[in-house]
This record gives sequence, structure tokens and C-alpha cells, in this order.
Amino acid sequence: MSRARTLVGAAGLACVACCIGPIIAVLGAIGAATVVGVAAFGVIGALVAVLAIPTLPRGRRNRCGATSPAEPVSVAAPTARLPSERRP
Repeated sequence: MSRARTLVGAAGLACVACCIGPIIAVLGAIGAATVVGVAAFGVIGALVAVLAIPTLPRGRRNRCGATSPAEPVSVAAPTARLPSERRP
């Protein structure tokens, strides 16, 4: 039984030694693509923000053409109607 474990361990070690290079290469490529993607997303986001700044309102402006303040308007007080008095 001990010899079988030794052979399985040696086979596992050989597999790891053989395949570790491609595995690390794939993980490195994924990491590099992530860095490039984050950088591109940041540059595009900054570009959109810079292009959006001129469209933001620059504060409130008085667009009313009146030169004097408006005068108060009186409004009649509301009256309550019974349900039978309401129009259908």
C-alpha cells in the first residue's frame, strides 16, 4: 500500500511540474487583461465626465422677463360637498 501512495504522489508531482507553467501563464494573462480593462474603463469614464461638464447647469438664472415682483392673487376658499351633491 505504501508503494501505491508513493506512485500516486510521484504522478501528482510530475503533473504539477508539467502543468504549472501553462496555469501560471493563463492566470497572468487574466491578470493583465484585468489591469488593461480597469485602465480602459477609467480612461473612458474620465472622458465621459469631462464631456459631461459643459452640459451641467451653472447655477440658477432668473429667466423671468418681469422687472417688478408679481402681485398676490386672491383665491376663493374651497368648499366641501356632500357625496350626493357631487357630479357623477
